[in-house]
Amino acid sequence: MYKITFLLLSICYSIFGQHNYPYAQHLSTRFLGAQRSGNTKSWIQNMQSKGAFVNDGQYLGKDLSGGWHDCGDYIKFHLTGPYTALMYLYGYFQFPEVYPDLYSADFSRAPGNGIPDVLDEVKIETDYLLKCLVGDTVFWQIGDGRDHDHFLEPTTQSNLKIYSETNYRAIYFTTEGKSNALGNAAAALALMGICYQYFDVNYARKCTEAAKKYYAIACINPVKTADARTEDGFYEWLGGQWSDCNDELGMGAALLFRVTKEQRYLDEAISWAKKANKWGDFGYGNVAHLLYYDLYLQTNRSDFLSNLKWRVKNYKTEPCGYTHISKWGSLRDAGNAAFISALYHKATGDSTSYILAKKNIDFILGSHNGISEHAPQNFSFLIGYNVLGGGFPQFPHHAPALGATKNAWDIYNTVKDKRDASLYQYQLTGGLAGGPEEACGKFEDDINNYISSEYCIYYNAAFTSAVAYINFQEKQYLNPNLNINIHQVRATLNGLKVQISISGNTQIEIWDKETKVWEGIVDAKKEITLKNNPKGNLLIKDKFANWQEEIILK
Repeated sequence: MYKITFLLLSICYSIFGQHNYPYAQHLSTRFLGAQRSGNTKSWIQNMQSKGAFVNDGQYLGKDLSGGWHDCGDYIKFHLTGPYTALMYLYGYFQFPEVYPDLYSADFSRAPGNGIPDVLDEVKIETDYLLKCLVGDTVFWQIGDGRDHDHFLEPTTQSNLKIYSETNYRAIYFTTEGKSNALGNAAAALALMGICYQYFDVNYARKCTEAAKKYYAIACINPVKTADARTEDGFYEWLGGQWSDCNDELGMGAALLFRVTKEQRYLDEAISWAKKANKWGDFGYGNVAHLLYYDLYLQTNRSDFLSNLKWRVKNYKTEPCGYTHISKWGSLRDAGNAAFISALYHKATGDSTSYILAKKNIDFILGSHNGISEHAPQNFSFLIGYNVLGGGFPQFPHHAPALGATKNAWDIYNTVKDKRDASLYQYQLTGGLAGGPEEACGKFEDDINNYISSEYCIYYNAAFTSAVAYINFQEKQYLNPNLNINIHQVRATLNGLKVQISISGNTQIEIWDKETKVWEGIVDAKKEITLKNNPKGNLLIKDKFANWQEEIILK
Protein backbone atom coordinates (compact mmCIF):
# COMPACT_ATOMS: atom_id res chain seq x y z
CA MET A 1 0.00 0.00 0.00
CA TYR A 2 1.21 3.49 -0.81
CA LYS A 3 0.69 6.29 1.63
CA ILE A 4 0.11 9.96 1.11
CA THR A 5 3.07 12.28 1.75
CA PHE A 6 2.06 15.53 3.42
CA LEU A 7 3.79 18.36 1.62
CA LEU A 8 2.14 20.78 4.07
CA LEU A 9 4.51 19.89 6.87
CA SER A 10 7.56 21.22 5.09
CA ILE A 11 5.71 24.48 4.55
CA CYS A 12 4.78 24.59 8.25
CA TYR A 13 8.35 24.19 9.49
CA SER A 14 9.89 26.66 7.07
CA ILE A 15 7.37 29.43 7.68
CA PHE A 16 6.10 28.95 11.23
CA GLY A 17 8.85 27.10 13.06
CA GLN A 18 8.03 24.29 15.45
CA HIS A 19 4.28 24.65 15.59
CA ASN A 20 1.77 25.75 13.00
CA TYR A 21 -0.48 27.81 15.26
CA PRO A 22 -2.65 29.18 12.42
CA TYR A 23 -3.43 25.63 11.32
CA ALA A 24 -4.32 24.65 14.89
CA GLN A 25 -6.63 27.67 15.11
CA HIS A 26 -8.28 26.70 11.83
CA LEU A 27 -8.85 23.09 12.92
CA SER A 28 -10.29 24.08 16.28
CA THR A 29 -12.61 26.63 14.68
CA ARG A 30 -13.90 24.21 12.06
CA PHE A 31 -14.58 21.61 14.77
CA LEU A 32 -17.75 23.55 15.60
CA GLY A 33 -19.15 22.50 12.24
CA ALA A 34 -19.22 18.92 13.52
CA GLN A 35 -21.43 19.94 16.45
CA ARG A 36 -24.22 21.56 14.44
CA SER A 37 -27.80 20.52 15.04
CA GLY A 38 -30.85 20.99 12.80
CA ASN A 39 -30.62 21.58 9.07
CA THR A 40 -27.49 23.71 9.35
CA LYS A 41 -25.29 21.77 6.91
CA SER A 42 -22.85 20.12 9.27
CA TRP A 43 -19.76 18.59 7.68
CA ILE A 44 -20.22 15.52 9.84
CA GLN A 45 -23.50 14.61 8.17
CA ASN A 46 -24.09 13.24 4.71
CA MET A 47 -24.55 15.92 2.04
CA GLN A 48 -27.95 14.49 1.16
CA SER A 49 -29.09 14.68 4.77
CA LYS A 50 -31.77 17.22 5.58
CA GLY A 51 -30.33 17.62 9.04
CA ALA A 52 -30.97 16.15 12.45
CA PHE A 53 -33.43 17.02 15.21
CA VAL A 54 -35.17 19.36 12.81
CA ASN A 55 -38.43 18.90 14.71
CA ASP A 56 -37.15 20.38 17.96
CA GLY A 57 -39.98 22.53 19.30
CA GLN A 58 -42.57 21.48 16.74
CA TYR A 59 -45.00 20.02 19.25
CA LEU A 60 -45.08 23.48 20.87
CA GLY A 61 -45.55 25.16 17.52
CA LYS A 62 -42.00 26.55 17.65
CA ASP A 63 -38.89 26.07 15.54
CA LEU A 64 -36.15 25.40 18.06
CA SER A 65 -33.87 23.54 15.67
CA GLY A 66 -30.26 24.47 15.13
CA GLY A 67 -27.50 25.38 17.54
CA TRP A 68 -24.75 23.09 18.77
CA HIS A 69 -24.79 19.65 20.30
CA ASP A 70 -22.95 19.80 23.60
CA CYS A 71 -20.43 16.95 23.35
CA GLY A 72 -20.48 13.52 21.72
CA ASP A 73 -24.23 13.33 22.18
CA TYR A 74 -27.10 15.55 21.03
CA ILE A 75 -28.30 17.59 24.00
CA LYS A 76 -28.40 21.37 23.60
CA PHE A 77 -27.61 23.38 26.74
CA HIS A 78 -27.71 27.10 27.37
CA LEU A 79 -25.22 26.28 30.11
CA THR A 80 -22.44 25.53 27.62
CA GLY A 81 -23.46 26.66 24.12
CA PRO A 82 -23.56 30.43 24.81
CA TYR A 83 -20.38 30.21 26.90
CA THR A 84 -18.63 28.56 23.95
CA ALA A 85 -19.89 31.25 21.59
CA LEU A 86 -18.67 33.93 23.99
CA MET A 87 -15.15 32.48 24.22
CA TYR A 88 -14.75 32.10 20.46
CA LEU A 89 -16.13 35.59 19.87
CA TYR A 90 -14.04 37.29 22.53
CA GLY A 91 -10.82 36.23 20.87
CA TYR A 92 -12.09 37.59 17.57
CA PHE A 93 -13.22 40.80 19.30
CA GLN A 94 -9.76 41.36 20.76
CA PHE A 95 -7.56 40.45 17.79
CA PRO A 96 -9.71 40.11 14.63
CA GLU A 97 -6.79 40.40 12.21
CA VAL A 98 -5.71 36.79 12.84
CA TYR A 99 -9.10 35.27 11.94
CA PRO A 100 -9.16 34.11 8.32
CA ASP A 101 -11.95 33.51 5.83
CA LEU A 102 -11.02 30.14 4.34
CA TYR A 103 -14.48 28.66 3.89
CA SER A 104 -18.21 29.37 3.71
CA ALA A 105 -20.95 28.56 6.19
CA ASP A 106 -22.42 25.55 4.35
CA PHE A 107 -20.55 22.40 5.42
CA SER A 108 -17.65 24.62 6.61
CA ARG A 109 -16.36 24.14 3.08
CA ALA A 110 -14.05 26.24 0.92
CA PRO A 111 -14.00 28.73 -0.70
CA GLY A 112 -14.42 31.72 1.60
CA ASN A 113 -17.49 33.95 1.66
CA GLY A 114 -16.14 37.28 2.86
CA ILE A 115 -16.96 36.56 6.52
CA PRO A 116 -14.37 35.23 8.99
CA ASP A 117 -14.85 31.51 9.56
CA VAL A 118 -15.28 31.96 13.30
CA LEU A 119 -18.34 34.15 12.73
CA ASP A 120 -19.81 31.62 10.30
CA GLU A 121 -19.49 28.95 12.97
CA VAL A 122 -20.71 31.01 15.94
CA LYS A 123 -23.70 32.32 13.98
CA ILE A 124 -25.10 28.78 14.08
CA GLU A 125 -25.40 29.16 17.85
CA THR A 126 -26.57 32.79 17.91
CA ASP A 127 -29.26 31.96 15.32
CA TYR A 128 -30.45 29.28 17.74
CA LEU A 129 -30.37 31.63 20.73
CA LEU A 130 -32.58 34.04 18.80
CA LYS A 131 -35.09 31.24 18.16
CA CYS A 132 -35.09 30.23 21.82
CA LEU A 133 -36.30 33.64 22.93
CA VAL A 134 -40.07 33.85 22.44
CA GLY A 135 -41.66 36.87 24.11
CA ASP A 136 -40.77 36.65 27.79
CA THR A 137 -39.90 32.94 27.63
CA VAL A 138 -36.53 31.31 27.05
CA PHE A 139 -36.27 27.69 25.94
CA TRP A 140 -32.98 26.90 27.62
CA GLN A 141 -32.40 23.15 27.21
CA ILE A 142 -33.47 20.64 24.60
CA GLY A 143 -33.02 16.93 25.21
CA ASP A 144 -31.85 15.21 28.37
CA GLY A 145 -30.27 12.01 29.64
CA ARG A 146 -32.51 9.81 27.49
CA ASP A 147 -30.31 10.79 24.53
CA HIS A 148 -27.47 8.96 26.26
CA ASP A 149 -29.05 5.54 25.87
CA HIS A 150 -28.18 5.52 22.16
CA PHE A 151 -25.07 6.15 20.06
CA LEU A 152 -26.37 6.49 16.51
CA GLU A 153 -25.45 9.13 13.96
CA PRO A 154 -27.49 12.35 14.24
CA THR A 155 -30.18 11.91 11.59
CA THR A 156 -30.93 8.32 12.55
CA GLN A 157 -31.08 9.05 16.27
CA SER A 158 -33.33 12.05 15.75
CA ASN A 159 -35.96 9.68 14.33
CA LEU A 160 -35.94 7.35 17.35
CA LYS A 161 -38.99 7.42 19.59
CA ILE A 162 -37.18 7.69 22.90
CA TYR A 163 -39.15 10.51 24.53
CA SER A 164 -42.47 9.09 25.76
CA GLU A 165 -42.62 6.96 22.62
CA THR A 166 -42.21 9.94 20.31
CA ASN A 167 -39.25 11.55 18.59
CA TYR A 168 -40.17 14.97 19.99
CA ARG A 169 -37.45 15.78 22.46
CA ALA A 170 -38.03 17.20 25.91
CA ILE A 171 -37.91 21.00 26.01
CA TYR A 172 -37.24 23.03 29.14
CA PHE A 173 -38.16 26.70 29.45
CA THR A 174 -38.14 29.56 31.94
CA THR A 175 -39.48 33.06 32.36
CA GLU A 176 -37.00 34.06 35.06
CA GLY A 177 -33.67 33.17 36.62
CA LYS A 178 -31.46 30.38 35.22
CA SER A 179 -29.15 33.34 35.38
CA ASN A 180 -25.80 31.72 34.67
CA ALA A 181 -27.17 30.14 31.49
CA LEU A 182 -29.11 33.20 30.36
CA GLY A 183 -26.34 35.59 31.37
CA ASN A 184 -23.92 33.81 29.06
CA ALA A 185 -26.53 33.98 26.29
CA ALA A 186 -26.89 37.72 26.82
CA ALA A 187 -23.11 38.15 26.67
CA ALA A 188 -22.70 36.07 23.52
CA LEU A 189 -25.49 37.87 21.70
CA ALA A 190 -24.28 41.31 22.77
CA LEU A 191 -20.80 40.51 21.51
CA MET A 192 -22.20 39.14 18.25
CA GLY A 193 -24.06 42.44 17.97
CA ILE A 194 -20.67 44.16 18.02
CA CYS A 195 -18.72 41.75 15.84
CA TYR A 196 -21.31 41.19 13.11
CA GLN A 197 -22.28 44.80 12.46
CA TYR A 198 -19.59 45.03 9.80
CA PHE A 199 -21.20 42.19 7.82
CA ASP A 200 -24.96 42.52 8.46
CA VAL A 201 -26.10 45.45 10.54
CA ASN A 202 -29.70 44.20 10.78
CA TYR A 203 -28.61 40.84 12.16
CA ALA A 204 -26.31 42.59 14.62
CA ARG A 205 -29.25 44.68 15.86
CA LYS A 206 -31.37 41.56 16.34
CA CYS A 207 -28.63 40.05 18.45
CA THR A 208 -28.36 43.21 20.53
CA GLU A 209 -32.10 43.41 21.18
CA ALA A 210 -32.22 39.73 22.10
CA ALA A 211 -29.25 40.20 24.44
CA LYS A 212 -31.17 42.91 26.30
CA LYS A 213 -34.14 40.59 26.71
CA TYR A 214 -32.07 37.60 27.86
CA TYR A 215 -30.37 39.81 30.41
CA ALA A 216 -33.66 41.23 31.68
CA ILE A 217 -35.15 37.76 32.14
CA ALA A 218 -31.98 36.52 33.86
CA CYS A 219 -32.25 39.42 36.32
CA ILE A 220 -35.75 38.41 37.44
CA ASN A 221 -35.18 36.52 40.68
CA PRO A 222 -31.58 35.84 39.66
CA VAL A 223 -30.41 32.37 40.58
CA LYS A 224 -27.86 29.86 39.31
CA THR A 225 -28.95 26.59 37.75
CA ALA A 226 -27.66 23.15 36.89
CA ASP A 227 -29.03 21.13 33.97
CA ALA A 228 -32.76 20.53 33.80
CA ARG A 229 -33.14 17.02 35.30
CA THR A 230 -31.68 16.25 38.70
CA GLU A 231 -31.30 12.58 37.80
CA ASP A 232 -29.04 13.43 34.85
CA GLY A 233 -26.54 15.47 36.82
CA PHE A 234 -24.43 16.42 33.81
CA TYR A 235 -23.68 19.87 35.20
CA GLU A 236 -24.97 19.48 38.73
CA TRP A 237 -22.01 21.37 40.20
CA LEU A 238 -23.26 24.56 38.55
CA GLY A 239 -26.18 24.49 40.96
CA GLY A 240 -23.96 23.84 43.98
CA GLN A 241 -22.05 25.91 46.49
CA TRP A 242 -19.01 26.46 44.28
CA SER A 243 -20.96 28.28 41.60
CA ASP A 244 -22.91 31.51 41.30
CA CYS A 245 -24.37 33.65 38.54
CA ASN A 246 -22.84 37.05 39.31
CA ASP A 247 -20.05 36.61 36.77
CA GLU A 248 -22.34 35.64 33.87
CA LEU A 249 -24.76 38.47 34.65
CA GLY A 250 -21.84 40.87 34.91
CA MET A 251 -20.44 39.71 31.58
CA GLY A 252 -23.80 40.20 29.93
CA ALA A 253 -24.11 43.71 31.36
CA ALA A 254 -20.53 44.68 30.48
CA LEU A 255 -20.94 43.71 26.85
CA LEU A 256 -24.37 45.31 26.66
CA PHE A 257 -22.75 48.56 27.74
CA ARG A 258 -20.21 48.18 24.96
CA VAL A 259 -22.87 47.80 22.31
CA THR A 260 -25.57 50.17 23.66
CA LYS A 261 -23.50 52.78 25.59
CA GLU A 262 -26.28 52.84 28.21
CA GLN A 263 -24.62 53.73 31.50
CA ARG A 264 -26.89 51.53 33.60
CA TYR A 265 -25.38 48.42 32.06
CA LEU A 266 -21.88 49.45 33.08
CA ASP A 267 -23.06 50.31 36.59
CA GLU A 268 -24.74 46.92 36.90
CA ALA A 269 -21.70 45.11 35.48
CA ILE A 270 -19.52 46.66 38.15
CA SER A 271 -22.03 45.74 40.83
CA TRP A 272 -22.16 42.12 39.68
CA ALA A 273 -18.36 41.99 39.43
CA LYS A 274 -18.00 42.98 43.09
CA LYS A 275 -19.95 39.85 44.06
CA ALA A 276 -18.31 37.47 41.58
CA ASN A 277 -16.03 34.61 42.62
CA LYS A 278 -12.51 35.82 41.95
CA TRP A 279 -11.01 32.82 43.79
CA GLY A 280 -12.43 30.19 41.47
CA ASP A 281 -11.02 28.65 38.32
CA PHE A 282 -11.77 30.41 35.06
CA GLY A 283 -14.03 28.37 32.76
CA TYR A 284 -17.55 27.55 31.70
CA GLY A 285 -18.81 27.79 35.31
CA ASN A 286 -16.98 31.00 36.16
CA VAL A 287 -16.25 33.82 33.72
CA ALA A 288 -15.40 36.29 36.49
CA HIS A 289 -11.84 36.79 35.27
CA LEU A 290 -12.94 37.63 31.76
CA LEU A 291 -15.38 40.10 33.32
CA TYR A 292 -12.53 41.70 35.29
CA TYR A 293 -10.44 41.98 32.12
CA ASP A 294 -13.26 43.55 30.16
CA LEU A 295 -14.12 46.01 32.94
CA TYR A 296 -10.46 46.93 33.31
CA LEU A 297 -10.38 47.83 29.62
CA GLN A 298 -13.56 49.88 29.99
CA THR A 299 -12.80 51.63 33.28
CA ASN A 300 -9.02 51.41 33.78
CA ARG A 301 -9.70 50.45 37.41
CA SER A 302 -6.71 48.76 39.02
CA ASP A 303 -8.83 46.55 41.30
CA PHE A 304 -10.17 44.65 38.30
CA LEU A 305 -6.67 44.13 36.98
CA SER A 306 -5.53 42.97 40.41
CA ASN A 307 -8.27 40.34 40.51
CA LEU A 308 -7.20 39.10 37.11
CA LYS A 309 -3.55 39.09 38.16
CA TRP A 310 -4.31 36.94 41.20
CA ARG A 311 -5.84 34.25 39.01
CA VAL A 312 -3.04 34.22 36.46
CA LYS A 313 -0.22 34.30 38.99
CA ASN A 314 -1.70 31.36 40.89
CA TYR A 315 -1.61 29.01 37.93
CA LYS A 316 1.26 26.55 37.87
CA THR A 317 2.54 24.18 35.21
CA GLU A 318 3.28 20.52 35.80
CA PRO A 319 6.75 19.10 34.97
CA CYS A 320 5.48 17.86 31.60
CA GLY A 321 4.42 21.37 30.64
CA TYR A 322 0.73 22.18 31.23
CA THR A 323 -1.63 23.40 33.94
CA HIS A 324 -3.54 20.48 35.46
CA ILE A 325 -6.59 21.39 37.56
CA SER A 326 -8.99 18.44 37.44
CA LYS A 327 -9.20 14.95 35.95
CA TRP A 328 -12.30 15.74 33.93
CA GLY A 329 -11.60 18.08 31.04
CA SER A 330 -8.02 18.72 32.06
CA LEU A 331 -7.06 20.15 28.67
CA ARG A 332 -10.16 22.32 28.66
CA ASP A 333 -8.75 23.78 31.89
CA ALA A 334 -5.31 24.17 30.32
CA GLY A 335 -6.87 26.07 27.41
CA ASN A 336 -8.79 28.26 29.86
CA ALA A 337 -5.59 29.06 31.75
CA ALA A 338 -3.84 29.85 28.47
CA PHE A 339 -6.53 32.26 27.28
CA ILE A 340 -6.94 34.27 30.47
CA SER A 341 -3.15 34.43 30.86
CA ALA A 342 -2.87 35.64 27.26
CA LEU A 343 -5.36 38.42 27.97
CA TYR A 344 -3.42 39.45 31.06
CA HIS A 345 -0.31 39.63 28.89
CA LYS A 346 -2.17 41.76 26.38
CA ALA A 347 -3.23 44.15 29.14
CA THR A 348 0.12 44.39 30.93
CA GLY A 349 2.93 42.99 28.78
CA ASP A 350 3.81 40.58 31.61
CA SER A 351 6.13 38.06 29.95
CA THR A 352 5.62 35.22 32.44
CA SER A 353 1.90 35.09 31.69
CA TYR A 354 2.60 34.75 27.97
CA ILE A 355 5.09 31.97 28.67
CA LEU A 356 2.45 30.14 30.71
CA ALA A 357 -0.14 30.56 27.96
CA LYS A 358 2.20 29.28 25.29
CA LYS A 359 3.43 26.33 27.36
CA ASN A 360 -0.14 25.11 27.79
CA ILE A 361 -0.91 25.43 24.09
CA ASP A 362 2.35 23.77 23.07
CA PHE A 363 1.71 20.83 25.39
CA ILE A 364 -1.74 20.31 23.88
CA LEU A 365 -0.23 20.39 20.39
CA GLY A 366 2.41 17.80 21.24
CA SER A 367 5.39 19.49 22.90
CA HIS A 368 6.04 16.84 25.55
CA ASN A 369 8.10 13.70 26.06
CA GLY A 370 5.14 11.34 26.37
CA ILE A 371 2.79 10.84 29.30
CA SER A 372 1.14 7.43 28.72
CA GLU A 373 0.94 4.51 26.32
CA HIS A 374 -1.71 6.29 24.27
CA ALA A 375 0.07 9.66 24.39
CA PRO A 376 3.70 9.06 23.37
CA GLN A 377 6.27 11.76 22.71
CA ASN A 378 4.94 14.62 20.56
CA PHE A 379 1.39 13.23 20.62
CA SER A 380 -1.09 16.00 19.82
CA PHE A 381 -4.41 16.05 21.68
CA LEU A 382 -6.03 18.02 18.85
CA ILE A 383 -7.43 15.64 16.25
CA GLY A 384 -5.93 16.22 12.81
CA TYR A 385 -2.93 18.21 14.07
CA ASN A 386 0.27 16.21 13.64
CA VAL A 387 2.97 18.80 12.97
CA LEU A 388 5.44 17.19 15.38
CA GLY A 389 4.74 13.70 14.05
CA GLY A 390 3.64 12.04 17.29
CA GLY A 391 0.12 11.27 16.11
CA PHE A 392 -3.25 12.37 17.48
CA PRO A 393 -6.38 10.70 18.92
CA GLN A 394 -8.14 8.07 16.82
CA PHE A 395 -10.93 6.89 19.12
CA PRO A 396 -13.16 9.76 20.27
CA HIS A 397 -16.23 9.07 22.40
CA HIS A 398 -18.43 10.81 19.86
CA ALA A 399 -21.55 9.39 18.23
CA PRO A 400 -21.62 11.63 15.11
CA ALA A 401 -18.00 10.73 14.29
CA LEU A 402 -18.70 7.00 14.67
CA GLY A 403 -21.60 7.56 12.27
CA ALA A 404 -23.53 4.33 12.91
CA THR A 405 -26.95 4.09 11.30
CA LYS A 406 -27.76 0.81 13.10
CA ASN A 407 -26.21 -1.61 15.58
CA ALA A 408 -24.36 1.30 17.14
CA TRP A 409 -23.40 -0.44 20.36
CA ASP A 410 -22.10 -3.48 18.46
CA ILE A 411 -19.87 -1.20 16.37
CA TYR A 412 -18.91 0.74 19.49
CA ASN A 413 -17.81 -2.44 21.26
CA THR A 414 -15.86 -3.61 18.23
CA VAL A 415 -14.00 -0.31 18.13
CA LYS A 416 -13.36 -0.61 21.85
CA ASP A 417 -12.17 -4.21 21.80
CA LYS A 418 -10.25 -4.28 18.51
CA ARG A 419 -9.17 -0.64 18.40
CA ASP A 420 -10.30 -0.40 14.79
CA ALA A 421 -10.47 3.27 13.83
CA SER A 422 -11.61 2.40 10.29
CA LEU A 423 -15.12 1.82 11.66
CA TYR A 424 -15.54 5.55 12.24
CA GLN A 425 -17.31 7.24 9.35
CA TYR A 426 -15.70 10.61 10.09
CA GLN A 427 -12.48 11.85 11.61
CA LEU A 428 -13.46 14.36 14.29
CA THR A 429 -11.05 16.94 12.94
CA GLY A 430 -10.27 19.77 15.31
CA GLY A 431 -11.74 18.10 18.38
CA LEU A 432 -9.77 18.66 21.60
CA ALA A 433 -9.57 15.61 23.86
CA GLY A 434 -10.64 15.78 27.49
CA GLY A 435 -7.02 15.02 28.32
CA PRO A 436 -4.92 13.39 31.02
CA GLU A 437 -6.86 12.23 34.06
CA GLU A 438 -3.81 12.69 36.26
CA ALA A 439 -1.13 15.34 36.10
CA CYS A 440 1.21 14.21 33.31
CA GLY A 441 -0.40 10.78 33.12
CA LYS A 442 -3.34 8.46 32.50
CA PHE A 443 -4.54 9.55 29.08
CA GLU A 444 -6.55 6.88 27.27
CA ASP A 445 -7.42 7.27 23.60
CA ASP A 446 -10.44 5.00 23.95
CA ILE A 447 -14.01 5.31 22.71
CA ASN A 448 -15.17 3.87 26.02
CA ASN A 449 -13.37 6.47 28.14
CA TYR A 450 -15.62 9.52 28.36
CA ILE A 451 -13.18 11.36 30.61
CA SER A 452 -9.95 11.25 28.61
CA SER A 453 -11.67 10.92 25.25
CA GLU A 454 -14.82 13.03 25.45
CA TYR A 455 -14.95 15.96 23.00
CA CYS A 456 -17.11 18.99 23.79
CA ILE A 457 -17.69 22.44 22.34
CA TYR A 458 -16.49 24.18 25.49
CA TYR A 459 -13.27 22.14 25.59
CA ASN A 460 -12.14 23.94 22.43
CA ALA A 461 -13.55 27.36 23.27
CA ALA A 462 -10.92 29.24 25.26
CA PHE A 463 -8.16 27.10 23.74
CA THR A 464 -8.97 28.45 20.27
CA SER A 465 -8.80 32.06 21.39
CA ALA A 466 -5.53 31.40 23.20
CA VAL A 467 -4.03 29.99 20.00
CA ALA A 468 -5.31 33.03 18.14
CA TYR A 469 -3.48 35.27 20.60
CA ILE A 470 -0.22 33.48 19.87
CA ASN A 471 -0.84 34.11 16.18
CA PHE A 472 -1.53 37.76 17.00
CA GLN A 473 1.50 38.17 19.22
CA GLU A 474 3.89 36.41 16.84
CA LYS A 475 2.23 37.73 13.67
CA GLN A 476 1.60 34.24 12.34
CA TYR A 477 -1.34 35.22 10.20
CA LEU A 478 -2.81 32.46 8.11
CA ASN A 479 -2.11 33.03 4.43
CA PRO A 480 -5.07 31.67 2.42
CA ASN A 481 -2.74 31.00 -0.51
CA LEU A 482 -0.82 28.34 1.42
CA ASN A 483 -1.44 24.72 0.57
CA ILE A 484 -3.78 24.25 3.53
CA ASN A 485 -5.64 20.95 3.72
CA ILE A 486 -8.84 22.61 4.89
CA HIS A 487 -11.04 19.54 4.51
CA GLN A 488 -8.49 17.07 5.94
CA VAL A 489 -8.41 14.98 2.77
CA ARG A 490 -6.54 11.70 3.25
CA ALA A 491 -5.79 9.21 0.48
CA THR A 492 -4.12 5.82 0.04
CA LEU A 493 -3.45 3.70 -3.03
CA ASN A 494 -3.71 -0.08 -2.97
CA GLY A 495 -3.25 -1.60 -6.41
CA LEU A 496 -5.79 0.18 -8.61
CA LYS A 497 -7.95 1.26 -5.70
CA VAL A 498 -7.71 4.80 -4.32
CA GLN A 499 -9.29 5.19 -0.89
CA ILE A 500 -10.19 8.76 0.04
CA SER A 501 -11.54 9.98 3.36
CA ILE A 502 -12.42 13.52 4.29
CA SER A 503 -13.78 15.54 7.19
CA GLY A 504 -16.93 16.70 5.47
CA ASN A 505 -17.32 16.84 1.70
CA THR A 506 -15.67 18.49 -1.26
CA GLN A 507 -14.97 17.98 -4.96
CA ILE A 508 -11.88 15.89 -5.60
CA GLU A 509 -9.83 15.43 -8.76
CA ILE A 510 -7.26 12.66 -9.28
CA TRP A 511 -4.50 13.33 -11.81
CA ASP A 512 -2.03 10.85 -13.30
CA LYS A 513 0.68 13.08 -14.72
CA GLU A 514 -1.18 15.36 -17.16
CA THR A 515 -4.34 13.26 -17.31
CA LYS A 516 -7.36 13.68 -15.04
CA VAL A 517 -8.42 10.11 -14.21
CA TRP A 518 -11.30 10.85 -11.84
CA GLU A 519 -13.44 13.74 -10.60
CA GLY A 520 -16.36 13.84 -8.20
CA ILE A 521 -17.78 14.76 -4.81
CA VAL A 522 -16.38 12.82 -1.86
CA ASP A 523 -18.64 12.71 1.17
CA ALA A 524 -16.81 11.21 4.19
CA LYS A 525 -15.34 8.14 2.46
CA LYS A 526 -15.02 6.86 -1.09
CA GLU A 527 -13.10 4.16 -2.95
CA ILE A 528 -12.24 4.75 -6.61
CA THR A 529 -10.96 2.01 -8.89
CA LEU A 530 -8.56 3.26 -11.56
CA LYS A 531 -8.78 1.82 -15.08
CA ASN A 532 -5.02 1.64 -15.53
CA ASN A 533 -1.90 1.43 -13.40
CA PRO A 534 -0.59 4.91 -12.59
CA LYS A 535 2.23 6.17 -14.80
CA GLY A 536 3.74 8.06 -11.87
CA ASN A 537 2.78 9.75 -8.63
CA LEU A 538 -0.93 10.49 -8.41
CA LEU A 539 -1.98 14.05 -7.60
CA ILE A 540 -5.05 14.54 -5.38
CA LYS A 541 -6.68 17.96 -5.75
CA ASP A 542 -9.37 19.58 -3.60
CA LYS A 543 -11.07 21.74 -6.19
CA PHE A 544 -12.97 23.92 -3.70
CA ALA A 545 -10.00 24.62 -1.41
CA ASN A 546 -7.23 25.11 -3.97
CA TRP A 547 -5.23 22.35 -2.28
CA GLN A 548 -3.29 19.41 -3.66
CA GLU A 549 -0.98 16.58 -2.58
CA GLU A 550 0.79 13.67 -4.17
CA ILE A 551 0.40 9.99 -3.43
CA ILE A 552 4.03 8.97 -3.73
CA LEU A 553 4.59 5.63 -5.46
CA LYS A 554 7.42 3.80 -3.72
